[in-house]
Amino acid sequence: MKHSITMSALILCVVTTKAQTLAERINANNVTLVDVRTPDEYAEGTAQGAINIPLQVMDTQWTQLKGKENIVLFCRRGARAEKAKAILEAHNINAVNGLTVQHVQHLQKTNLLSKLTFSTEKPSTYFVKDGQDVRQIAIALGEGAVLKKHTTDVPATLIVTKGEVRFLIEEEEIILKELDTYQIPVDIPHEVIGVGIENIFIVTKGK
Repeated sequence: MKHSITMSALILCVVTTKAQTLAERINANNVTLVDVRTPDEYAEGTAQGAINIPLQVMDTQWTQLKGKENIVLFCRRGARAEKAKAILEAHNINAVNGLTVQHVQHLQKTNLLSKLTFSTEKPSTYFVKDGQDVRQIAIALGEGAVLKKHTTDVPATLIVTKGEVRFLIEEEEIILKELDTYQIPVDIPHEVIGVGIENIFIVTKGK
């Protein structure tokens, strides 16, 4: 059984050809943060400096983002941001799925590198968010380190924020690189192996 991957296009910085991590993008001077939730959700609180273009109107309001070089989309759980990203890509506009508003807010304040270590023997974890509805876990792997085979009881989204990992599921091996995302299916065993020297991915799932 094959599982689809949504590959986020890498946006090149004006002054360098090196891909930035998600945290670097969010904190860059040229970032355009776009909250794609409803106006009511946006009014309840959003990331600092974010504008509101709800998913429902993105297909007509996408022109607001023409010419922007560093667009980060987010919503409540990441699904609406992924749909908005697809709409923008259909108009040749690159964007990155920053997942949830809490995750973007957190990355505006905290550098995950200070919370994690890169062991070649075992994963390092940090709870980015552990709320009533959503749990987000950042996981770091050194080269060859393995997050052993396990399952999730609810749908989950994985996004690589640094490095590269091998994702093994149902006898299939998938290479996920920086800013690639993967929708993890329920109740199917999978494991993750670090490829680079320093690798970080974030798993977001509901409760």
